[in-house]
Amino acid sequence: MKIPYFSWLFMIPICSLFVSFGIFVVSGQCLGHQQSYLLELKNTLKFNSTLSTKLVRWNGSVDCCLWEGVTCSEEGRVIGLNMFNESIMAGLDNSSSLFSLQYLENLNLAYNCFNSPIPTEFRRLKNLSYLNLSNACFAG
Repeated sequence: MKIPYFSWLFMIPICSLFVSFGIFVVSGQCLGHQQSYLLELKNTLKFNSTLSTKLVRWNGSVDCCLWEGVTCSEEGRVIGLNMFNESIMAGLDNSSSLFSLQYLENLNLAYNCFNSPIPTEFRRLKNLSYLNLSNACFAG
């Protein structure tokens, strides 16, 4: 089936609208070391797997930029981590792989219960502009 020439003329403005409004979204694939840090974090955190809605689904065979609670840049760097109300009970200390996520800009750990002092290694996250530790049971 041939499309008449004048029909293509109608497609040009429509395609330019898609591009100008950012409807074509480009997302990078998760960088391998970033995914490794996240999987290591998952394995060191103590959390209730029956109540977790995000951590429990993190799977090494799926690109980490597609994981719920993870936001990536176009380059595939992890820039956001939302672990709000994930029933985390322990496992965040100064040796945590969380602090290797150097591009992290947003971090939400609210409504968990870590039962530990606030790790001093948060200082390593130089790009962090949003940090939520509300009701996270940090001591000291």
